[in-house]
Parts: sequence; C-alpha cells; structure tokens
Amino acid sequence: MPTTPTSTPPTPAPAETSLTVATFVAFMTASGHAQQILKARMLAADVEQGLGPLHLHALCLCQRSPGATQQQLVQSMGRDKGQMARLIRELEDRQLLVRTPDERDRRVWRLSLTPEGTQKSAWFLALEATLAEDLFGGLGETEAASLYAVLQTVQTRMNGWEPHA
Repeated sequence: MPTTPTSTPPTPAPAETSLTVATFVAFMTASGHAQQILKARMLAADVEQGLGPLHLHALCLCQRSPGATQQQLVQSMGRDKGQMARLIRELEDRQLLVRTPDERDRRVWRLSLTPEGTQKSAWFLALEATLAEDLFGGLGETEAASLYAVLQTVQTRMNGWEPHA
C-alpha cells in the first residue's frame, strides 16, 4: 500500500537549524536595536510627541510618491488596512497629510503632504541617513552590497506571508 505524504515539512539537520535560528535571532535583535536607536534619536531631537518612525516613514513614502493611495501604503509598509487608516487619520489630524478624492474613482483617496509634513519628512530622511551611516558606514562596498542583497531576499520572502500565517 502506498504511503501518503504528510503535510509536515521535513526536519532540517541540526547544524542547519542551529545556523538558521541563530541568523534569525541576530536579524531580529539587530532590527529591534536599530529601531530603538532611531526612536531614541527622535526623542533626543524633541520631535512632536506621538509621532513614531512608522508615522514618519509613511510621510516619506507619500513624499516620494505624491498622490499615493492608502492601499499603496499598506503594500509598501507591510501593515494592515486598519492600522494604516488610523495612522493616516493621525497624520491628517496633525495637519501633516491631506486626503483628496481620486478624480476617476471617488472611493479612492489620494495622499499628499502639507508643507509641515514635507519638513518632517525631510528631517526624518536626514535622521535615517545619519543612523545608516553610523551603522553601515564602516562596511566595505562588497560587504554592503552583499548585506543589501540578502536583506532584499528576506524582504521578498516576507512580502508573500500573511501576518497571522
């Protein structure tokens, strides 16, 4: 009698698992620490209370793509629709972002920055550039290119997964 395949993936060899898990832990630790440093620098610069890196990252995306939609932000930032709707509403309430209805489809809202939103976005981009230089400036060109390629591969893999999967 033929055996039916199981839905359980094969167990990786112990050495492979150890390196994979160690890499994942190092990635998560470095990512979390970088976020903490960014937030600390934002606080030290006395940025408006209640604005975090996520808010400012959304502003930067809107600056790079004027007229972007909420759905485009959801896809670019890997966040759910509800979270992005709240974030956009907060940015609107702070008069950093405005929504205007799309001319062809009134159900779609186009996002654009106010002058103050443009200033905050520019400030945040400069802060990110400084932190990037502090963290990665010592890498050689080959190391930096390799790290970038690996991170792009990881990002591509993550883009296809649902948050609860």
